[in-house]
Amino acid sequence: MTNRSNLLIRRATPADARAIAEIGVLSWQAAYRGILPAGFLAGLSITAREIAWESMLDADEADEADDAPCWMAERDGTTIGYLASGPPRDDDVPLPSAEVYAIYVLPDEWRSGAGRALITTAVVHWQACGVEMLVLWALEANMAGRAFYEALGWRTDGTRQQIDLGGFRRPEIRYRFGSTPSLAFR
Repeated sequence: MTNRSNLLIRRATPADARAIAEIGVLSWQAAYRGILPAGFLAGLSITAREIAWESMLDADEADEADDAPCWMAERDGTTIGYLASGPPRDDDVPLPSAEVYAIYVLPDEWRSGAGRALITTAVVHWQACGVEMLVLWALEANMAGRAFYEALGWRTDGTRQQIDLGGFRRPEIRYRFGSTPSLAFR
C-alpha cells in the first residue's frame, strides 16, 4: 500500500468492480471525446463492465496468484482511479516483461498525482517480481494520455496496431518502460 498525503493505493478486490466500471466509463467519455464516436461513448455500459470486472477480480482472488494485479487509487476514502496489469499479450515482447492493460483516473482527479502513483506502484511491483520491461498500448490520437506516459519516462517502440471497437477501428501505439539503460526503472 502507498499513502501519499491523502492518496491511498491498494489492491483491488471484487467489491471494487462497480467503482472500476464507473471510473472506466467516465474516463473513456472524457479522454476519448473527439477520438471515438460520440454515440459509442454515450452507449458505454457501466453494468456490463461491472459484471466483467467482478468476474475477473473473483478469479484473481480465487487463484491467489500475483500475476495480474489490479490496484485502486483512493483519495479521502473515495475511489478515483485504477490500474490493471499482467503478463504481456504480445508475442514479440521479450520476457521477463509485464503489461499495463488499463489505467484510468476520474477526470476531476487528472493531474492530481493518482495516475503517477498507480504507475509507480505497478513498476515497483513488477520490478520486485523480476520484470525488466513493461509495455502498454495507447490510442495514437490520445495526445494527453501519451504526454502523461512520456513525462514518466515511457517511450514508443515503433509498434502500431488497429484496435477494433465493434464496428470501427483506431490506431494504437505501444510504449515501453525499462527496456534500455535510458529507460531504467526509477
